[in-house]
Amino acid sequence: MAKNDSRNRGYIAVNNPAAPWNYVEAYKSLRTNLSFVSLDKQYRKLLVTSSIPKEGKSGLALNLAISLAEAKHKVILLDCDLRKPMLHKYLGIPHHNGLTNLATGDRIENLIQEVPNANIHFIDAGVTPPNPVELLGSTLIKDTVEYLSSQYDYMIFDTPPVGIVTDAAVLSLVTDGVIFVIRQRLAAMDQIKLAKANLDSVNADIIGAILNDYDVSGTSKKGGYYYNYSYSYKYEYK
Repeated sequence: MAKNDSRNRGYIAVNNPAAPWNYVEAYKSLRTNLSFVSLDKQYRKLLVTSSIPKEGKSGLALNLAISLAEAKHKVILLDCDLRKPMLHKYLGIPHHNGLTNLATGDRIENLIQEVPNANIHFIDAGVTPPNPVELLGSTLIKDTVEYLSSQYDYMIFDTPPVGIVTDAAVLSLVTDGVIFVIRQRLAAMDQIKLAKANLDSVNADIIGAILNDYDVSGTSKKGGYYYNYSYSYKYEYK
């Protein structure tokens, strides 16, 4: 198991002393709400997606993983955006071996990296494959997810926007629930509806929506977070 230090703190709000108070409280609220929706069904394998790029899904997946780890859960974060992975940049970790190496025979244990400052484990996406959808929908990935779920309390999957490609919809078949991220004033309603339709087509369990960069005052406040859990939300993937 490789060890790496987390150097890029720009997208890590939860355990960053310089982070605004409302950031940290927002993730605590999200963590608490997850415990409530898990009363009747255990949501331990959580897929995070969005309609289009730049809605904040990767940052949310990362901070959610750290927040869960701070509550003494054993958490692994997987970068399943095989087309445009970002998590290694946020973590300051070199981008090399990752999920795609499973297809060439690498053992999953050798692909897990420690993020000691965040108390989580991480699996990078690896080199971009020619067939991301086929790989994510393969028996190899299904067996890997099943194995990892026996080793961790929570698995957080960062995936490409589901309104653009079907990767997230395919991967949702091996996860427990989907968290959909919508950035205010960015995704159009028709994009959001398309994304939700893509998830509905595979009967994905959408457990809630995150409204990112929500402005309660009517003026733009970049970076603010507001969480809205709604089963009737319309989602779209980029």
